[in-house]
Order: sequence, then C-alpha cells, then structure tokens
Amino acid sequence: MLMDCMRGLAAQTIGLDNFEVIVIDNCSTEDLSPVLAEARRMGLDLRSARTQQDRGPAPARNLGVELARAPIIAFTDSDCRPTPGWLAAALPEFDDPKIGFVGGPVLAKPEQQATFTSRITFVTPTEHPSFPTANLLVRRAVFVGLGGFDTALSYKDPFKRATECADTDLAWRILKQGHRRTFVPQAVVEHEIEQQKLWMWIIEPSRLFVLPELVRRHPELRRDMLIWGLFFYPPAALVYVAAPLAGLLVWYSPALLWILPAALLVRGVMRTRSLNPVLLARHSARVLAHLPRMLVLNAALLYGSVRFRSLVL
Repeated sequence: MLMDCMRGLAAQTIGLDNFEVIVIDNCSTEDLSPVLAEARRMGLDLRSARTQQDRGPAPARNLGVELARAPIIAFTDSDCRPTPGWLAAALPEFDDPKIGFVGGPVLAKPEQQATFTSRITFVTPTEHPSFPTANLLVRRAVFVGLGGFDTALSYKDPFKRATECADTDLAWRILKQGHRRTFVPQAVVEHEIEQQKLWMWIIEPSRLFVLPELVRRHPELRRDMLIWGLFFYPPAALVYVAAPLAGLLVWYSPALLWILPAALLVRGVMRTRSLNPVLLARHSARVLAHLPRMLVLNAALLYGSVRFRSLVL
C-alpha cells in the first residue's frame, strides 16, 4: 500500500521538483527501505524518520511536520493513493492568505470491490466536519502556531487498537482562530478498502468512544455531525427503543414478541419494495448482522460519554 501511495505522489502533475515527501515509520514491523529506495528512484525528494514508540498517528505526524521545509503541509496516509491532480488542484487555494486548510474527497480505490463487511467509513465525497487527515493540506505557520496535533487525543480502544481524533480537533481549532477553509472536489485521494472479518466489522464502531471528547471540546460538532444534537447514528436510536420494548413485552406477555419479527418483515418490504422472499431474507440477515454492531456503537458512545462527561448517543 505504501508503494501505491508513492506511485501516486510520483505521478503528481505539478512536477517532482515542486514538493518533497516525508515518510514517518511509526514503529512498523516491516522493512520499508526497499519501498523508500524505489520511491527515490522514481524521482521523489524523499526523507524519512522512525518513531521510537508507537503513540498513535498524531505524534508521528507532528514529527513529519518538524522535518518538512515547505510552507504548505499536505497530509495523507500509507493506505491512500493521491490522484495525479491532487496537489495541482489544492495548492492554489492557499493564494488566499485567509485560508488555513484545504480538504478534498476521500474515495475508495476504484479497482477494489467493497463487500458487506468492508471498512468504507473513510468515504467522504463531500466536505465532512471531521476533516480527515487522509486528505488535508494545512498552512505550516498556522499548524505550528497552534502547536500541531494534540497528542493527548491518541488513545487505545477497548480492543487495544490505536484510535484518535487529533485531526478533527486541529481543524476546528484552526477555524476558531478565524482562519477559513475550502474544499476542492478535484483534489481527490483514493483509499484502500479494508476487507474485514465479520467480528472485526462488528467491533469497528468501538473506536467512536472518542467522539464525546470531541463534542466536549468543540460543541459546534453537535450541530454539524450529530442529529438533533445528540445522536451520531440515528438508526442506532432504535436500540434504545427496541430493548425496553422487548423487555416490556417479555414481562407482560411473551406471546406478543411476534411483533418484532413482523416489524422486521414490514421494514424489509418498505426498504426493498418487494415481496420476493429471497430479497426479504437478505435484508433481514443484514439487519440482524447490524444489531450487534449497533450495540457496540451505543456501548462505545455511552462509555465515552461517561469518561469525557459529554453525552452523545
């Protein structure tokens, strides 16, 4: 994937003499030297460094900015491939001195096929209030003036996976300083589709326990990212309704539990607009597979709400 990223950078239409590449090896278990050597052979002005300890992406990105010399910093990730016109489309926006950062679409790599359990939450064809670092260009002076990414926002989720929200936090701090931002639809970065096992797909939302801390720091996110200022994923609100309803039915009359599969069938007919039993069975299976995922999502948000004292459901 890193080699694919390097090929994308080598294909930039602004010319290889007009930008440098900084690669930060964040305690990788693989030897990156063959990839870096090949990138240099392709003509990239490339420097690299390795972190001493994996403390998440934020410290690694801060190190990259320390090494960089240019007045504009363009962030992307090793599982991403910038399209050839990425820099050419985004950089002219900084001719306006009021612009603090620029974003662009993050799309799936077109040659890859997504399946039901693929991780495609990265897809942002239009501007998203999380301002993902997979495709983010920042004025260096603004970045340095705000102290860079807040490394306190790098965490481990309950399954010991690195997660963080320092990119969103930085973007909102930049905006609160009075700087402007813009979104350039032509500045596209293509992202690897991660093929997950079912259980990994189910626990994926556990990373969202950091969202309440973001909302606590930046209440504007209630307006821009949440529904009704409270719910992150409105269908998950059904869990809060369905769970006590099922408990009430069991307590009052277990025979009434038939209402739940009947409701599932009615919803299937409404969504598929069909009475085809095969289509209805597939829809029902998808809904049932989503249920444990929504339980993980709700548990993560409730845990984060208690931990950071900011209610997000």
